[in-house]
Amino acid sequence: MKTKNLRLGLIGSLGVLSVSSSVLIAQVTAPSSVQTLEDLKRVQDQIQIVVKKVRPATVALTSTKSGASGSGVIVTKDGLILTAAHVVQGNEEMSIIFPDGKAYIAKVLGSNRTKDVAMLQLVKKKDWPFVEIGDSDGLMIGGHVIAMGHAGGYDTRRPAPVRFGRLLSKNRKGFITSDSVLIGGDSGGPLFDINGKVVGINSSIGQSWHTNNHAGISALVLDWDRLLKGDTWGQLNQNPLADPDSPVMGFTFEETTNNKGVVVMEVLDDSPAREAGFKHGDILVAIENEQVNDGRDLLVALSHHKPTDVIEVLLMRGEEEIKLKITLSRRGDFFKR
Repeated sequence: MKTKNLRLGLIGSLGVLSVSSSVLIAQVTAPSSVQTLEDLKRVQDQIQIVVKKVRPATVALTSTKSGASGSGVIVTKDGLILTAAHVVQGNEEMSIIFPDGKAYIAKVLGSNRTKDVAMLQLVKKKDWPFVEIGDSDGLMIGGHVIAMGHAGGYDTRRPAPVRFGRLLSKNRKGFITSDSVLIGGDSGGPLFDINGKVVGINSSIGQSWHTNNHAGISALVLDWDRLLKGDTWGQLNQNPLADPDSPVMGFTFEETTNNKGVVVMEVLDDSPAREAGFKHGDILVAIENEQVNDGRDLLVALSHHKPTDVIEVLLMRGEEEIKLKITLSRRGDFFKR
């Protein structure tokens, strides 16, 4: 799908603000700065309109296979979903839960781990609610933004909460930051501009809940064809929204060109991998006799274990096969060091 064809249509989710049950049609022009009570009311009216449109397309993602969970947003009529790469973390498919509680299966397509973005496709053929793709490059610092997601996971007692804030910064790698509060479960959810267009995908919490990172939609669109094709590439760095109770080895990796293992790139200091004897250039090909062909296999294999487990891994160091024992660490403990 080409960029010019991504101007699609609107729809999505709310929980912090109340929205009238009546159908809102006319769009209110929100002021760029709020200086009077009337300005504030106009902004609130616009947020209510946006939320009414976008609520049906903001979904929760879960996997019983790996225990992964997060949020996502549908961006095409035929059911393409955008989320964060660390949410899909090695899964081939995920369960997609809609605001009404109905669940459908989606196939995981491609992921760019470096940008922390991923794409899925709903398997069922039907017309799905979807939102329009915006332009993160064109956002102004200080402009209004609206973050959504299933904070804390899908909850039948309330719709996905809405967080209103401002754009704080942009960088050349395509990431943007806002002060729209995020917590675990918001990962992969959408960041909207004041007109209800998706301008970012929730990626991680910064130094506080009020400084949060989002993968800019303009950078994601550049990868659209590769994501749609199912390519997976890049390095997924430690993410504060990832499950703190998940196990880690403590090394970064790249995938091999022949899909036969993952290449150890950096062995982190004081990590289980360093203590076990991992070295730069090693190729990890199996965990507990479970073959590891790529990064997805690695994450799935790790999901079968828990922190403090002692597991056996098979490495290729040149032509030599090496078996090592490694004691897994708890993610939340390791990355606090």
